[in-house]
Amino acid sequence: STTRPCTANTDMSDAAEAAAPGGLSPATSAAVSEELSQGGERTEDASARFADVKMATILTGETNPRGIPFVVFIESVEKILAATQNSSVESLIGAFNDLHQNLKTLEAYKQRTKTSMKAKIPEITRTLDLVRHLQKGEEMTAHYSLSELLYARAKITPSGSVCLWLGANVMIEYPYQEAVDILELSLDNAKERLAICDEDLDHLRDQIITVEVNMARVFNFDVKRRRDDKSAKPLATSPS
Repeated sequence: STTRPCTANTDMSDAAEAAAPGGLSPATSAAVSEELSQGGERTEDASARFADVKMATILTGETNPRGIPFVVFIESVEKILAATQNSSVESLIGAFNDLHQNLKTLEAYKQRTKTSMKAKIPEITRTLDLVRHLQKGEEMTAHYSLSELLYARAKITPSGSVCLWLGANVMIEYPYQEAVDILELSLDNAKERLAICDEDLDHLRDQIITVEVNMARVFNFDVKRRRDDKSAKPLATSPS
C-alpha cells in the first residue's frame, strides 16, 4: 500500500494542547513553530521552591541561573544561632531538613527530565534523518508496526509534506523543509535541556552534600553542648 509518511514525537505537547480538536489552522501551526523557536530560551525557574525556607541564614543569597540556591557551609554553629532571631538547634535542624527535602525532590525531577531528554534526542535525530531522506523525492519501502508483534509493508511515495506528532494526541502536517526546521529546533532544545539538567544536577549534589554536612555539625554541636551542660551541674550530695 502507499501511505503518507508520519514521523515521531517532537516533544511539543505544551504548544499542542492549545490546538482545537477539529484541526489546526495555519495560525495555530505558526504559533507552534514560534513556541519551538523560543524553547531553548525557556528555562525552569526553581526559585519558588525555596521561597519559604525558614531561615535565610542557611542560604548565601546567591543562586544558579535556574534559581537553585547556594547553601552556606557552617563553620561555627554558635555564630549561625546568634545571627538568627528566636533560633534554636531544633529549629535550625528543622530548616535544614526542609531544605534537604526540597533539594532531593528537585534532584529527582531533574534526573527524570535528563532520562527523558536522553531518550528523545535519538528519536528526534532519526525522525530528522527520515524527513531529509524524503526530501530527495525517492520512493521507498518500509515496514511499520500495526501492533506489538505485527508489521506491514508500505510503499512510501514522497508527497511534499509530512505529519509530525506534537504530543497531546495532536498531529500537524508540514512541508518537508518546515518539518526539518521544526525538528532541528526541537533537537537543539532537547540538547540544551539535557545540558541544563547535567549542570543543575551537579549543583544540586554539591548543595545536598553541604546540607548533610551542616546537619551533622549542628547535631554534634548539640550533643557536645548537652554533655557540657550536664557535666557543669554540681553533683547532688547524699545526706549523711
